[in-house]
Amino acid sequence: MEEKPTPTPPTSNEPHAAEVNANAEAESRAYEEARDQTRDYVNGEVRAREEAEAQERSEAEAAGPICVDDLLKTGDAEPEPGIPDVDLGRAASILESLLLVSSDPLSIDKARQILGGITREQFDEVHLILQAKYSGEASGVLLERVAKGLQFRTNPANQDHVRKLFDVKPPRFSRAALETVAIIAYKQPLTRQEIEQIRGVDCAGSLKTLMERRLVRVVGKKDVPGKPFLFGTTREFMEVFSLGSLSELPTMREIEAYLASSTATHVETGRPGIDLPPAAGEAADQGENGAAAGPGDASQPEKRPEEAAMEEIGPDEAAPNEGNGNPDAD
Repeated sequence: MEEKPTPTPPTSNEPHAAEVNANAEAESRAYEEARDQTRDYVNGEVRAREEAEAQERSEAEAAGPICVDDLLKTGDAEPEPGIPDVDLGRAASILESLLLVSSDPLSIDKARQILGGITREQFDEVHLILQAKYSGEASGVLLERVAKGLQFRTNPANQDHVRKLFDVKPPRFSRAALETVAIIAYKQPLTRQEIEQIRGVDCAGSLKTLMERRLVRVVGKKDVPGKPFLFGTTREFMEVFSLGSLSELPTMREIEAYLASSTATHVETGRPGIDLPPAAGEAADQGENGAAAGPGDASQPEKRPEEAAMEEIGPDEAAPNEGNGNPDAD
């Protein structure tokens, strides 16, 4: 009789499952430990930061309020970039030499450029040094602001002696010429017809004299039929009358007060022929070409504007008498 093979009992998976469970528990414990360590580290950093901020606040409260200059201060005080460190005494010496050799008023911008691009505040300090050196009482030379620049000028108290050295006569202007240049200075730019409307008489002779002396020049043409020339003052005008800018012209109220005090009579306001506006501001000051800027056609004829204006006035019109009994002579 054949023997049947004994069946092999099935193998149990219990040891393998136990190993898997043990590994999972170990990984879980490791994850929890890492999480706890990370949380402790973050909490520690937060606490340290809060403690540092609290300490800074306490120190700030103990030190008192902080001014804006302290907040803007960064380390040692150093000159700002682009602003040169200037020896003011040396700069004053250089400026003194420049003014001595310059025949015309030296513009402030030009002087700053030659002195190394100093700031306007530094230039003002240099100017004060020279101004203190050339005081009006003790010095025969004065430092004055003329035509938007600086210039050395002799003391007016010594003008008689200076005139003897050069044997020259001071420039003289007729009443008509003074009236014409005053109207142009206060009302510029304006045409010849507008000047004559204010004066009430022909101004051809006075206008021609002023142009020859380079106190008045053509600054453009008015945009009206006929394109009449517009006249304005020049840089030489400010030099002759010692004006730093046109804003230094006296106002009508100052002129009326002066006339009232000098003649002991009341000056009527708003009289025909003298109703002029206040002195022109910086907007009407001289430009780089030495003349007051004004509206009008910027295009210039082939001839110089002064020559064209002279030809337009004509020699016949520029008669010495203007109908008021005052010759328009020098």
